[in-house]
Order: sequence, then C-alpha cells, then structure tokens
Amino acid sequence: MDSSLLVFISMTLGLIVGIMSGYYLFAAMGTVGIFFGLVFWGPDVLNQLYFSAFNTMKDYTLLAIPLFVFMGSMLDKSGVAEKLFDVLSIALGRVKGGLAIAAMLIAILFAATTGIIGASVVAMGLIFLPAMLSRNYEKSFASGLICAGGSLGILIPPSIMLVILASTANVSVGQMLYAALIPGVVLGLSYIVYIVIRANLQPHLAPPLPDIELNKYSRAEVVKGVFLHVLPVFIIILAVLGTIWVGIAPPTEAAAIGAFASILIALVYRRLNLRVLNEAARETVLTSAMVYFIIIFANLFVSVFMRLGGSKVVANAFASLPFGRWGVFAIMMFVVFLLGFIMDWIAASLIIIPVFVPIIKTLGFDVIWFLTMVAIMFQTAFLTPPVATAIFYLKGIAPPEVSTSDIIKGIWPYVVIVFLVVILCSVFPEIVMWLPGKLLSM
Repeated sequence: MDSSLLVFISMTLGLIVGIMSGYYLFAAMGTVGIFFGLVFWGPDVLNQLYFSAFNTMKDYTLLAIPLFVFMGSMLDKSGVAEKLFDVLSIALGRVKGGLAIAAMLIAILFAATTGIIGASVVAMGLIFLPAMLSRNYEKSFASGLICAGGSLGILIPPSIMLVILASTANVSVGQMLYAALIPGVVLGLSYIVYIVIRANLQPHLAPPLPDIELNKYSRAEVVKGVFLHVLPVFIIILAVLGTIWVGIAPPTEAAAIGAFASILIALVYRRLNLRVLNEAARETVLTSAMVYFIIIFANLFVSVFMRLGGSKVVANAFASLPFGRWGVFAIMMFVVFLLGFIMDWIAASLIIIPVFVPIIKTLGFDVIWFLTMVAIMFQTAFLTPPVATAIFYLKGIAPPEVSTSDIIKGIWPYVVIVFLVVILCSVFPEIVMWLPGKLLSM
C-alpha cells in the first residue's frame, strides 16, 4: 500500500475515533496531528503548532468572530425576539401554523443578527416552544422547526461560518457574506412553505389561536408592535451589511459597528446594565476561545495531513472519478453531508476546504459559489445525529415531555429541504452570485 494512502487512512480513522470517544474536538485533532507529525515529520511539528497559533491570533479577518458573537449575545438578552414573537403570533394567529410561521420569520430575521447556533436555538426554544406546546402543537413539528430555524443563524450573514470559510480559502469575506444572503433567505422561506403545506394538510399539528385570544388586540396595535420590534433587527442588518455595501467599512470593522449597534438596542430596550454586559462578555470569551482553539489545532492537523501526502490522495481520488465536473461536485457535497454526522463544522471546513478548493478551481467552478454551497450543506451538520448541536441545545432547555426522539423525528423534513435548496442553487447559480457581482461592480 502507498505510504500516503496509509497515512491518509490512519489519520482519518484516528480523528474519527478521537471524536467519537467524546474528547473535545480540538484535543482530538491536536492529538492526532501531533502524534503523526512526530512519527513521520519529526520535532518540527511542534514549531508548526506555534506558527498555527500565532497566525490564527494575528489574523485580522478572524477578529470578526468575537464581535459577531458579542453582537448576537447582546441581542439575545435585549428581549427583541420575545416581543417580536408576541406581536407576530397575534398577527398570524388565525392562520393554520401561524405560531410556527411567526417563529420561522423571527428565526430568519435574527439569523442576520446572531450567527451563534447555541444562542439562536436556546432563545427560540425558551420563547417559542412552550408557547406552541400550550396551543396544542405537535411536539416533533414544533421541535423540528426550532432546530432548523435556529440553525439559520450560522448561514445568513453576518456569520462566523462565512468568515472562517472565506479566511480558509483566502477569498473576500465581503463577497462571502453577500453570496450567502439570498440562499439563506431562500432556505428560510422554503422552511415556511413546508410549514404552511404541512399545517394545512394536517391541521391538528399546528392549530390556529382561539378568537378570544386574538380579539384582545386591535389591528393598529399589532401593526405598531410589528414595526417597533422589526426595526431594531433591520438596524443591525444595515449596520453590518450596509456599511460593507456602500464601502464605509470592511467586514471586520462592520462587525464592530454591529456590536456597537446591539449595545444601543439593548439600551433602548432598557436591558443594558452591568449584569448583561458581563454575561455577554463571558459568552463572547468562551465561544470565541472554543472557535480559536479548534482553528489552531485544525490548522495543525491539516498541515500534517498535507505534508504527509493526504491531500494528494484525495485529489488523485477525485481526479480519477469518471463522473465529470458535476459528478465530482455532487460527491464533494455528499462528503460534506457525511462529515456533518461525525464532526463539528469548523473542523470539517478546515479539513476539506484546503483540499477541495484547488480541485474546484481546476474544474472551473467559482470558489465563492462553491463555499456558499458548502455553507448551505453544513446546515445538515446541526440537525443530523450523532453530532447534532441544535438537537442537544434544544433538548437541554425543552420541557420534560419533549424527548430527544421527538426532536429527531421533526428535523428530517428540513434536511431534505436543505438538499433541495443545494440543487436549486446548482441549477441557478445566479441565486448565489448575483449580489457578489453587484458588490464587485460598484
């Protein structure tokens, strides 16, 4: 057996065993990388660990990560989502599945402000799930939409996923943010279409609100409430994406503007105090540290993997496939889907992007388009067990009557929808590339 192939198989199996053993992801990747580096590379692998840490910490683009995390944490504690859900649930109360539609609309809006799966799913679960269950919503139906809607925060910009993908592939972060915007909204709207169809075919899953509850509010009060509570969300979107669009600030500075805007919104909602600032700062440090540790040790793993010829094995395997460029792309998407079952998206991204991007360039695909497709497919990573963070976040705060099996049962239709949107964006790449093209033409 070829030595590169043997190393590829050994490192892959070692990583899978480490992850499935329950160790921290960065520890599993670091252990495998250092072990194989010492055996086949020598002591210089320890210098590589130093350089990986140094280069990651000084990467200016990655500063957007703690800023986006802080922005999302502040908005989570400002109460915007809770107040918006109250008014939208009344506005859509007479519609079958109205509460579910309201929850998904808010998920789309807040996906453009949070970018943190844990914060999105937990906030939605605490606010929306008890409300839907108390109105006799079916448990798996309610649970599935919260997991899927909460996961949108990592796709719809601003998003730390897009920052990491762009940084790893050495492409424009600004273009990545705009490339994912329309596909992310399309995915969210597709979820709503599914909710509407399912609620009308099976009304018992999502019954409308009773008239006695709806008649408490006038139409003017509802319209005023929607306007007042949607406006802060658009302020955040404008603060981040708008400043990039008009050229006022690059993505990292735009993230800082968004973080500052989130503080102002918390102030307007009278939620800004030392306790909230302390909680937001603590969550920012913990989340950002986790992300940085994964990036550092994933970069080490990839460096060893490529140094020992693992990338050549993968490249040769794809080059020998007799399926044509679209067949190779389809297999890459399937690999991304499979990795979502067994590892965190950050680690998967840092492993596959350095290997896949050169192949994609050779095949003539646009790199920004390909990275966006990877980001869309990674939505399944949060929904498919055993490594399904959205499921476990929701289970952690769900009422006792909602079991893990209930949640898992509810997520599979959304996994299918993710595949359909990937196919749609493959057939019509303009969905992805139209906004980045506008950005370049300015």
